[in-house]
Amino acid sequence: MESQVLQAVKELLYEVREMRGEIENLKQEMQSFKQEMRAEMESFKQEIREEVKELHVRIGKLETKVDKLHDKFELHAQKQWQTEADVYRLKKLIGIE
Repeated sequence: MESQVLQAVKELLYEVREMRGEIENLKQEMQSFKQEMRAEMESFKQEIREEVKELHVRIGKLETKVDKLHDKFELHAQKQWQTEADVYRLKKLIGIE
């Protein structure tokens, strides 16, 4: 009976050692996976940073174009106003208005 108990304990110890080995392997795999995920996340972050930089550049160019367009519009409005004022003065001068 004692030898059977001893044998059962030895088998349990063997199984525990195997489990510890498997657990250690799983821990290492998880650690590797974690490192891979961190590297991938850093890669994604870098890609996003580059995309954001590019967007800032494009937004800056668009703002410049909008500013130029606004300036041209303002100039056109001033010229239009001046033209209308000149036409009014000429009409008044020749007696049409």
